[in-house]
Amino acid sequence: MDKVAECKFRRVLSVCAVLICFSLTTHVFAQDMSLLVRIYADIDAAFASRSSEAVSAVLKTNSTSPSYELVENYALKKTRQLIIRNDLEFAKETSLALIDNNVENYDAIDLYSYIDKALVGEEQKKQAEEEKKLREQARQAALAAKTKQQIETKGSFQTMNTTTGKSVYVNEQNQSYVPLQWTVELGIADIMYQMCTGVPDASKANEADPPKSDTSSTKYGMFVGFDLFYPTENFVFGVKGLFDVHFLTLSGEQEVLYTGGLIPKIAFTGLNKNLFLRAGFMAYPVSSKVREKSGTMESFFTPAVGIGLENVSVGSSKFGVHADYYPGHFAYSDLKAAAEFGASMLFLVNSHEKTRVGVELGVSDVLFVKDGGIENRIKGIFAIGVGNVQK
Repeated sequence: MDKVAECKFRRVLSVCAVLICFSLTTHVFAQDMSLLVRIYADIDAAFASRSSEAVSAVLKTNSTSPSYELVENYALKKTRQLIIRNDLEFAKETSLALIDNNVENYDAIDLYSYIDKALVGEEQKKQAEEEKKLREQARQAALAAKTKQQIETKGSFQTMNTTTGKSVYVNEQNQSYVPLQWTVELGIADIMYQMCTGVPDASKANEADPPKSDTSSTKYGMFVGFDLFYPTENFVFGVKGLFDVHFLTLSGEQEVLYTGGLIPKIAFTGLNKNLFLRAGFMAYPVSSKVREKSGTMESFFTPAVGIGLENVSVGSSKFGVHADYYPGHFAYSDLKAAAEFGASMLFLVNSHEKTRVGVELGVSDVLFVKDGGIENRIKGIFAIGVGNVQK
């Protein structure tokens, strides 16, 4: 064989050897890939069944495989996914299975340490929450025991519901629950400014059309009154009583003016427990020798009907406003209309076990519309109010 032929023959042999080696390598790689896929499927099944024993068995069976490192990494990846899903208990078991099969797997050791710390932290948090809950229960129990002891020292109590929906304790031995609310008022300063328009000149009363002028006066007096409210399931009943006398004239003509009245009232709780319909009787007597000169209305007695927004709580204070019409003006020939408007505010100053004391500021305006003019009586009241504390 010549040298050319020998060279060609060697080339053919080299190509065949390369092809044979490539074929063998490909076959071995395919076998390894098929084995890894099967092992990965076994690991997936073990994790799906949540069995750390099954995970350990798969790792132990393939511990001598050349691809064991890949198997470990895959199991480690599945364990990290458990941590993301906050399944720490099972993640701890699978990381321990990795360590049992390879104590030199430092990634598994670090992961196990992290999981253990996380579980300890969760346990401490749960324990702290449980201790807080137990402390709160103990506090509530101690408070209930203290309240019960205080009640027992004061006698026998029973629970009753008020019309506002609140529950109250009532001592059966020493007192009974009474929904009546009362307030007594003593006005130590009752100032009236009286203004009359269109007053004929008394010195020229004989003339057909005597000249007219306006008069005014300022008077000081005192005031007493009371307010009662009695709530029921569907109604709130009330009564307002008052009496005042203006005996000291500070300016203007000397006269003594009186005011007295009694006004029952009712509110419908379904509509508004503070909105009252008022109907009663009012009297405005006058003691005067100079009425023609002052223009003051003669003694006036009348029924009264009106509406009021009363006993309204504003913090610890009480507010009220009302308007009354006096139909009694029809009985007086020279009177066209009569009405009264008023408002008051009771400010709490002190409260005891059974009584409360406050300062009341009030204002009212009584109008008499006459044929020739108007009489306007504006009053400002400063009073001391004493009322009961509802039990």
